[in-house]
Amino acid sequence: MKIRAVTLNAVGGPVQVENLELAQPLSGEVLVAMGAAGICHSDQHAISGHHGAEIPCVLGHEGAGEVVAIGPAVERVRVGDRVALNWIPSCGNCFYCSRNQKHLCSEGLQRIWSGYLQDGTSRISRDGQPIMHYCGISTWADHMVVSEASCQRIPDAVPFEVAALIGCGVATGVGAAVHRGELSEGDSVAVIGAGGVGLSAIMGARMSGAERIIAVDRQPDKAQLAMDLGATEFLVADDGAINKVLDATNGVGVDVVIEAVGNPGLQESWLQAVRRGGTLVCVGIPNESEATHILTADFIRSEKSIKGSYYAAADSAKAIDDLCVAYLDGYLPIDKLISKRVPITEVQQGLDSMLAGTEGRTVIKFD
Repeated sequence: MKIRAVTLNAVGGPVQVENLELAQPLSGEVLVAMGAAGICHSDQHAISGHHGAEIPCVLGHEGAGEVVAIGPAVERVRVGDRVALNWIPSCGNCFYCSRNQKHLCSEGLQRIWSGYLQDGTSRISRDGQPIMHYCGISTWADHMVVSEASCQRIPDAVPFEVAALIGCGVATGVGAAVHRGELSEGDSVAVIGAGGVGLSAIMGARMSGAERIIAVDRQPDKAQLAMDLGATEFLVADDGAINKVLDATNGVGVDVVIEAVGNPGLQESWLQAVRRGGTLVCVGIPNESEATHILTADFIRSEKSIKGSYYAAADSAKAIDDLCVAYLDGYLPIDKLISKRVPITEVQQGLDSMLAGTEGRTVIKFD
């Protein structure tokens, strides 16, 4: 079948919207008509070469839609099911899955970065030549074939655009706050970067009962959105922001700092704002060649912790289920997070808005 999709054909871009061929699903695979897809910094990282991707590929790793066809041996989903797409489905058998760290599944990670589906081939082609599946799901297309394991059924009341964001950015930010920051009632937290992940971390902190939630971003225009999503304070990210946090906490610092930008310099400097015995959670991912340096003696004496936080920081399939429930129960106002909607033909405008840092989240809407 013919599909409309966004392709990346060379590092640095530009992205292109073009017609491609999509084969029918094979064993264990599902054809999804996409309802909405998120525009995320990780997609831009693939475009810029910040993080590698097999190319040419169809981009996109946040998406939700309706199952319109299934291949043989599909057992969990049916035609007509509404699904969010999970870009790290767990195998259930590897070292990490057996230790309840399914989001670190070695088989799942290896498969998604290969550019192919589970059988080692692609369903997407141009003039008979294969096009790679980005993160195994390639959601920037009006239809896509994915593994059944990547499909997580969602309630009818959850809009596709909300479910799409839950599938990565929201799960990542909430996971950083809840599972790695281990925030609880009465805690204080500073979230560095009010982009999609940072704003989701703010929602996660609020859901956890944190008493003081300080949002820090270089864009003053983000203040109202951060406050609407649960921040109690907003600081402009300047040279004095760390001292303002320390002054506000009588020199003690906050229980948790969540660095959601992916900047080693910020990771190093904001460790100062963590109280003794507190935690720095690094969820923003820097360039793979960059390193973060710490003053080890002070780090040891202060008994601070530094934690990485990847994707949902928990079983991603269960996280999608739980976050859909939290949204329906009113604990995650994800609707407020979405500030721009674009058709697939205007994907570059969506990318430009994201890079400008003035939007909450931008989603691609499909008719």
